[in-house]
Amino acid sequence: MKRRRALLLVALLALATLAIAGFRALRAPIEHQIAVSTADQVFGSHRLNVLLLGYQADEGTSDTVLLAHLDIDRRTATLVSIPRDSWVAIPGHGHDKINAAIGLGGPSSTARVVSQLIGQPIDGTIAVQPDAAKAIVDAMGGINVDVDETMNYDDNAGGLHIHLHKGEQYLTGGQVLEYIRFRHDAASDWGRVRRQQRVIKDILAQVGQPQQWAKLPHLLDIAGKNIRTTLSQAQITALMKIYRGVPDDNVRTFTMPGRAGWAGDASVVYLDEHWAHLIGSLLFDKHEPPQDNVLVVNATGNVAFDSAVIGALRGGGWNVSTFVDSPKRPHSRIVGSTVAASALGMLLPDLPHVAGATTTLVLGSDLAPQAD
Repeated sequence: MKRRRALLLVALLALATLAIAGFRALRAPIEHQIAVSTADQVFGSHRLNVLLLGYQADEGTSDTVLLAHLDIDRRTATLVSIPRDSWVAIPGHGHDKINAAIGLGGPSSTARVVSQLIGQPIDGTIAVQPDAAKAIVDAMGGINVDVDETMNYDDNAGGLHIHLHKGEQYLTGGQVLEYIRFRHDAASDWGRVRRQQRVIKDILAQVGQPQQWAKLPHLLDIAGKNIRTTLSQAQITALMKIYRGVPDDNVRTFTMPGRAGWAGDASVVYLDEHWAHLIGSLLFDKHEPPQDNVLVVNATGNVAFDSAVIGALRGGGWNVSTFVDSPKRPHSRIVGSTVAASALGMLLPDLPHVAGATTTLVLGSDLAPQAD
């Protein structure tokens, strides 16, 4: 009898294990089907370009300019930061820093600037004021952030006081604002951009936790009252559900290539406009690229450039399974006889295209961006 009970218990455990395994195997396709169905209903598209702005209404400037490409079929999000001091052409107002565009024509003005920069349309804008960001983080119970360095800064005139210790810790909404606004170190605005990207990923990760799901209606209520957006409530709800629980690897971040300089007596960032358009074609285009495997060889002499190139290609749906860093070469080229090689040739018509068994994009120093 005892032996039969033991065998029965083993059988039940085996069935339970199989059931759990089967549920996990089915869960991903089900989530994919829900995401696609939801996108069809509220967006009519599976690939979206959404501009996220953090702005100060009283100052008429935006501290955060971040363009997100959302590939709903793959449940991926690629976030490209544009430094707030980027020197750009603002329609009707000449050249200025991009952070001034929102004060000259609202979020739609910034959207026009960014659309012109990448050569692709912007589907929606979300502009968040500090009080709204603070309220959302506090409603979540704070977020866990690994603060990269001790920060101490006081600006009595501007009412800005930042005092944070280095290390992993839970931050309140107010502390998160301090963390992402700090730029008084050697990295300056580039460091602030990296911190903004990190906080966005941390918020997405925390919203994905099951204990946060019940708070979604409250978070949406806060968003509706404190955020200026061209997206409807149904669209915001859909995005939060689609990306709830998305794996961390599905969220990529990089910064638009640029270099520090001066415009008169103003410290600015000059973006590499050629690469901005190229990133627009690789990442923000609405068409599904060919799925032949593509190998990327970075021979620009700048290994830091990998994150931008690979992030743009993979975020845009290109099948880049691997990449390699190669000794510096003077000339770029496309190798391959596949549909993907032909598509890359259309995006990069100035590059020589040679036959080969493996589709390869070789990036030489002639295509290296003008960037710090």
